[in-house]
Amino acid sequence: MRATEDLYELSNSLHEQGVKREDIALNVLGYTIDDQGVVRNRFNNIIGSKDKYSYQKFQITLSGKCIVIFSHRLQAFKKYGYKLYEKGIMVRHKDDVKSNNTVNNILIGTAKDNYDDRGKEAISISQKKATEASKKYSNELVKEIKQFYRNNNNPQTLTMNKYNISNSSTLWYIINKR
Repeated sequence: MRATEDLYELSNSLHEQGVKREDIALNVLGYTIDDQGVVRNRFNNIIGSKDKYSYQKFQITLSGKCIVIFSHRLQAFKKYGYKLYEKGIMVRHKDDVKSNNTVNNILIGTAKDNYDDRGKEAISISQKKATEASKKYSNELVKEIKQFYRNNNNPQTLTMNKYNISNSSTLWYIINKR
């Protein structure tokens, strides 16, 4: 039992000195990650779960606090060491599959590298979603506004008031360009 207490005392001390959580998990607490991205604790039990974004993770306790360690970061630390923590560097999934933590799929690079990994199709889809989300007037509402405008013989003020449109330029754009 004392060996376990010594292990946790050492890990807490290292954590308080600024040693990175991935380093402590791998090199002090005996956690492992294999080439397929499977994480095991020091008793060789497979551990971990997924977060709401599908990233694999597990938790350890350091200095009395529950600390989350992401499997992709553990794999990157095992592969690249402290280069992982250099300024501007992040962990990348080569295939953009967040749950694929195989050693060949995990890379490090810049935010631009990470963005480029996604591929043109995935980037285009997310850009379209962002554009739609930022539109104040949905396509359905635009149809409704146009119909109301036409059915009431083009009463600009009536349409603007009903749909809370702030100015005539915006109404003109909705009617003529959308």
